[in-house]
Amino acid sequence: MFSIPSLLGLLVLGAGAGAISASLGLGGGIIMVPAFIEFVGMDPHTAKGTSLLIIIFIAALNAWRLNRGYGDQRWALATFLAGGSIVGGYFGGWITSRMSPSAVLWIFIGLLGLLGLRTFFLEPKEVREENTRQRYSLAVAIGILTGVVSGATGTGGGVVLVPLALMAALVTNERVVGLSNLVMVATSIAATLAHLRAEPISNLPWTVGQVNFAVAPAVFIGAQIGSPWGKKLNDRLTLPRRRMAMGVLLILIVVRLVARAVK
Repeated sequence: MFSIPSLLGLLVLGAGAGAISASLGLGGGIIMVPAFIEFVGMDPHTAKGTSLLIIIFIAALNAWRLNRGYGDQRWALATFLAGGSIVGGYFGGWITSRMSPSAVLWIFIGLLGLLGLRTFFLEPKEVREENTRQRYSLAVAIGILTGVVSGATGTGGGVVLVPLALMAALVTNERVVGLSNLVMVATSIAATLAHLRAEPISNLPWTVGQVNFAVAPAVFIGAQIGSPWGKKLNDRLTLPRRRMAMGVLLILIVVRLVARAVK
C-alpha cells in the first residue's frame, strides 16, 4: 500500500487538479492522466482507466451541484447524449486498451496539443434559451464522439461535448456545464468498465484490469479540497488571462509528455 507521504502527495495532486479544473475550466482527466504517469509511475493505460474511475464521482457531485434548482432538467436531451456517450465511451476504452502504451500516450498528446492550440483562439459562443433547438439525432452523434474521446484518453469528454453542444445550440451557456457533468457520469462508467475488463499492465496494489482503486479516494478528496480555491481564482480571471493560462499549461504538459514518449 501507499505510505503516509505518498497519500499526502496524492491529496496534493488531487487538490491541484481540482483547483486547476475549477479555475481554468479544464477537465480533471486532462490533469490527472499526465500526473499519474509522471508522479505515480502508472502506464498510460492504467492512468486513463484510473482517471475515468475518479471522474465518475467528481462528475456526479458536480452534476448534483450544478443542476439543483432547475425545474426543467432536460432529461430527454441528457438521455440521448448519454446513450451515445455510453456506446462511444465503451468502444473508446475497449479499442485503446488493446493498443500499445506508446500509442495511447501519443493519442493523449495529440488531444492536448489540439486543445492547447485551440485555446489561444477561444471565443465564447452565446446561446440563449430562445435559440436552443431539440436535435436529438445530432445529440446522439455528439454523445458518441464525446464517449470515444473520453474512453480513448481518460478525460471526461467535456472538452468535446461543451463546445459542440453550444455550436449545435442544444443548450444554453448557463446549463451546458451541468449537462456535461451529467453525461460524463454515464460516459465514465462505460469507459471504466472497458478498462476493468482489459488485460492488466501495472503491478501497483489494488489494480483491477487497467484501473487502480488505491489512489482514487485520496485524489478525489484532494480535488474537493482544491475546487473551492479554484472557483475563487476563476472569479478573478478575465477571459484573455484564462485563455493564456489554459494554453500555456496545456502546451507545457504536451512538451513534458513528448519528452517522455521519445525517450
